Amino acid sequence: MSPSLLSCSRNALLLFILYCLIIVSLQHTVISHVRFPYIDRIRTSGSPTQIQASAKVIQAIYDAESPTVHDLNWRVRNETRAPDGVAREMVLVNGQFPGPVIRAKKGDTLRVHVQNDLPIFNQSTSVHFHGLYQRGTNVMDGVPGVTQCGIPPGSQLTYVFDLKQSGTFWWHSHSKLQRIDGMFGGLIVYDPEESYILGRDYDEEIFIVLHDHYHDVGDTNFDWYLSKLSAGFEPVPDIGLINGQGIANCSQIPKRYTCTSGASRQTFQFKRGQRYRLRILNSSAFSEMTFSIDDHILNVIEVDSTEVEGSSTYSLSISPGQRYSVIVEADSNLDSVYMRAQMQSSCFKYRPYGYRSDFSTVVEYVSPSPTASIKQAARWLFNSWMPPVRPRSSRWNDVLPPDECIDFDVSSLKPKLALDVPEPDVRYTISPKNMQFDRMHLAPFGFINRTSFLPAIGAPNLQVALGFVNASDTVPVPTISGRHNTAIWGGDQLLTEIPLGSVVELIINNDDEGAHPFHLHGHDFWVLRVYAETKAGVGHWRPEYVSSYVLDNPIRRDVVTIPRLGHAVIRFRADNPGIWAFHCHIAWHLASGMMMQFSVGVDKMDGSSVTDQMLEHCQIERELGAKLIRPLPGDEMRRNDQPLG
Repeated sequence: MSPSLLSCSRNALLLFILYCLIIVSLQHTVISHVRFPYIDRIRTSGSPTQIQASAKVIQAIYDAESPTVHDLNWRVRNETRAPDGVAREMVLVNGQFPGPVIRAKKGDTLRVHVQNDLPIFNQSTSVHFHGLYQRGTNVMDGVPGVTQCGIPPGSQLTYVFDLKQSGTFWWHSHSKLQRIDGMFGGLIVYDPEESYILGRDYDEEIFIVLHDHYHDVGDTNFDWYLSKLSAGFEPVPDIGLINGQGIANCSQIPKRYTCTSGASRQTFQFKRGQRYRLRILNSSAFSEMTFSIDDHILNVIEVDSTEVEGSSTYSLSISPGQRYSVIVEADSNLDSVYMRAQMQSSCFKYRPYGYRSDFSTVVEYVSPSPTASIKQAARWLFNSWMPPVRPRSSRWNDVLPPDECIDFDVSSLKPKLALDVPEPDVRYTISPKNMQFDRMHLAPFGFINRTSFLPAIGAPNLQVALGFVNASDTVPVPTISGRHNTAIWGGDQLLTEIPLGSVVELIINNDDEGAHPFHLHGHDFWVLRVYAETKAGVGHWRPEYVSSYVLDNPIRRDVVTIPRLGHAVIRFRADNPGIWAFHCHIAWHLASGMMMQFSVGVDKMDGSSVTDQMLEHCQIERELGAKLIRPLPGDEMRRNDQPLG
């Protein structure tokens, strides 16, 4: 061996020894003093949002003296982000995607100060706290046209309410398509008296957000949906995200987008022998999601915000707006496994170029051994240089449900708190349907019975009911049905009045070729029956089906999916005064009108809860008047189709 080559070899060996000494030194002098708690065990991968909390942080919430007042300052802005490597404009709270996660304790008070910094005069905003009953605070439910006017650009609104429930909830904009564009986040309310307690029933907590992501902004997709080009087909998402991150294949991204390779995904780490509570939210605009973890069983303990007796499953099918909690035992013999999600393609009527229904991230196992600690430290320090972990685990192919666009079957799940199902005082039947009309060039609109929701301008129904404004004094709006504006409420609205305390049975017949996940504001409900189509044809409700209702402690939740060409039966006690929305949670269907309302005991309310800010915002909206009217797509197309000359 030549002297020069020998010298190089020695230098390389010395550098390697020095590298090992540095790592060992770090392990003893730094890593032994640096905790890798759960909050640190998730790679941020460049995401500005910290959506996890360590067991220590959660325990502090349990231990805090109540009531605590949480003042949250939120600014809503347009920001450019690339969650999967494809840059696009988004609507974000405090620049975060997903948005801030609220963690508090039952009995606390939230004061959320929302400043609208969006630039265009008609870009109002709002916040709905999904799953909270808002008992006594209907005015804080956050639904433009129903409980408030949108917050105008340059203005602020403070939402104030007490947390009277516990469980897994979320918040999102209820204005236009801002939820699609990124304006949503988690809301977790803890209760020391809940059935499943940190430290006793599980050791750590993980919040997981499944989201279908579009490379175009919501308004662009909605314009396409209401055009002849869509043939009535809903826009299909481009990719799925877990906690706001995914990896697009730039070679399959159209040239009109800016795609940068190197996007990353979050990686979770389990300690063998620990128990993890996964709170799972489907925040999607359109997609039903199937969730699973290779080589791990999911023990379901919560459905929406209802605690249930533990029930094991290999996977969960989760509709938009729904939440589940599961406990997972970290007992795999593998060093790493895939956490998987899949958009149910059977819900879609076409597939965009480059579409992939499945997406995943990695769960790595760690142990307290010195070797594992050094490996963990090296990955933490030199993450950008190290290759991604590629598990050798396999999906639960033999036990996963078929791709049928059907909700997870909860009929066998039993709430921890059993409540007798009362007999109904009233029974209503509704039929949601997407309809297309020749006079509108077959643009699709969402209907419930014969009404496609369109509110009055500057006259939300709650303010009308409480005598603050007369809807007949507002600018008339063109309706999809072609009817005159509703005499009392303005616009085109289906609003059913229910005596306070009545038990309502609601039968929902779905005549559409697609499923509809329906959400009820202000209440949860018993799910008595869900029926999908059969080979015999459309599965409408019939009186003889009453005998098949699940009445023995059935599940209570706030989002139920009505299968395509099937039906569902729910029952609820209308004991919460206010005007409450009931709508499809698919963003395209809601934005095109698939919403109705229940007015419950409004005569028992007074107007003291309506704030000056809210009245000012409605005055601004009324002054803008006709400037806020969006031309009906059919009218626009007819004008564009006129021959020249």
